[in-house]
Amino acid sequence: MPTNSESGSADVWQRPDVAHGFLDERSLALPYRAEQLEVVLRLLRHAGTPIRRVLDLGCGDGVILETVLRAVPEASGVGLDFSEPMLERARQRLEGLGPRLELVRGDLRDTAWQRRASGPFDAVVSGFAIHHLPDGRKRALYAEIYERLAPGGAFVNCEHVASPTPEVEAMFDEANAEHLWNQRRRRGEDVTFDEVHREYLTRPDRAANILAPVETQVAWLREIGFHNADCFWKWFELAIFGGYKSADQ
Repeated sequence: MPTNSESGSADVWQRPDVAHGFLDERSLALPYRAEQLEVVLRLLRHAGTPIRRVLDLGCGDGVILETVLRAVPEASGVGLDFSEPMLERARQRLEGLGPRLELVRGDLRDTAWQRRASGPFDAVVSGFAIHHLPDGRKRALYAEIYERLAPGGAFVNCEHVASPTPEVEAMFDEANAEHLWNQRRRRGEDVTFDEVHREYLTRPDRAANILAPVETQVAWLREIGFHNADCFWKWFELAIFGGYKSADQ
């Protein structure tokens, strides 16, 4: 499975071709994308405080933030990302939300991101962003998120996590490539599974992945103080996990 080293560089996401390639291809064809968004909303409904202010860390094109803000029309949101191509897509997607939305540039690899997103927030969400950080930084970020949550607030992370063995990782790669292949064939593309599988395995952003087991990350959340921390949904290496800040804290 992918090595858990600090050598993978997330700077690749500054490249417009990489960012747009992800948004136009794999993000749109993400397996069970609609179901994942439903799980996010369900978890937020169980927060111990009304959702009035939302922070999306590594917001990408803003799909999760848009989903939450449209489901909770009285809420406002902040989307933070360090990739300018991603933020530009988010501006396009979310332009209709007007004053309910703020987009800021910040790098989760550095604690300075907190100056761009002053709390507290009733909900913090993230989608396929935190796995680019080294494990020590992941855990530190979860603690920073906890400090920014209002009492009763919720943290929900849709994430790419590590497989337990190389064999299980290969199963995920095959299943994901097959899903992409079917999507492309439905669009009328004349492409073989082997071609799609090879492109998936050699994509430029793969080296930026620093994956950690979901069980390990949930344990970190519990140690930090998150209440009811758990993995709430999983399909191979795609997982939704998070937790809540107690209402009396």
